[in-house]
Amino acid sequence: MMYLLEDPKFWLLVSFITFVILMIKPFKKFMIGGLDSKIEEIKKSINLSLESFTIAEKKLNEATQSTKDLDSKIKEILEDAKIQADVVSKSMIEKNQNTIISKEKNSLERIKQIELATIQTIKSQASIKLDEILMNYFENMPSKTKTNILKNKIEELNNFQ
Repeated sequence: MMYLLEDPKFWLLVSFITFVILMIKPFKKFMIGGLDSKIEEIKKSINLSLESFTIAEKKLNEATQSTKDLDSKIKEILEDAKIQADVVSKSMIEKNQNTIISKEKNSLERIKQIELATIQTIKSQASIKLDEILMNYFENMPSKTKTNILKNKIEELNNFQ
């Protein structure tokens, strides 16, 4: 054993073993501390991701609800617009029908007036023509016949009254 104490290889081995033993504790602390800090970093990152996910999920739910609200508002607006369009359409149809009826009445009245005026004009022209014909007839008739016709007519008038 004495021989071992003088051998430099032995002392090199002892010093290496001593070095390793002395270095294990600080190295272990360094390694474990580094791993613990990495674990904490990962935990913080996961928590932040979960918070971000929760916030995003809330915003998605809010946006979905907002979209549903907008859809229902759009449907209401479209239904109201449809009802108003129907009311306006019916009102316009009724006004147009009333206008047509009024114009039809006016047209019928104008036609009657034109008809009466035409009949009056025809009667007037016929009367003038008849007077001319009768005048020509009486002018060409002998006087005695004229006198007899006039007497007959006067008697008819007297009997009529």
